[in-house]
Amino acid sequence: MSPVAHAGLGLLGWQVFDKKKSIATLTAYILAANLADVDFLFYKLFGPKPIFIHQYYTHNIAFVLIVGGLLALLLARGASRWGLVLTGLSHLALDIIVIDTMKPIGMRLLFPFSKTYYNLGFFPFLRRGSWPVMTSTRNLMVLGLEFACFVLPVILFYRRRRGRRFASAAFWRL
Repeated sequence: MSPVAHAGLGLLGWQVFDKKKSIATLTAYILAANLADVDFLFYKLFGPKPIFIHQYYTHNIAFVLIVGGLLALLLARGASRWGLVLTGLSHLALDIIVIDTMKPIGMRLLFPFSKTYYNLGFFPFLRRGSWPVMTSTRNLMVLGLEFACFVLPVILFYRRRRGRRFASAAFWRL
């Protein structure tokens, strides 16, 4: 899944679990939802090393619980802590339903306890590569589908509350 879908579930986690509803907590939830994709950043920064293979070391329950838990301890209190961790786990739930075309196929959800790969693979994937490939009509349609499935329902369901929150001065304070 792209960051669009993950951000949608980050927005949902923020709406459901966060009491403060500030720009800082919204950022924390969207970060938690995208946290497992840190391997992309490492790959770009440090090059193609085996440790940075996408979905190999960062797409498992242990990684998300540890890193999401640390994020929650640093940034949240009460129910928001659990909300951040659950939002981090939502990343795995989304990625497991995407058709995986890059080897290794699937995710090692139970790593380091098991090396079994899991993949349900029914949601369309984004093609990666050159700029023309990434901006192809097919990819734009997949992004639209992700937005329609994972962002739009949250926006529509919480639309009445959203306007008041974004307009308040307290929301924009860090």
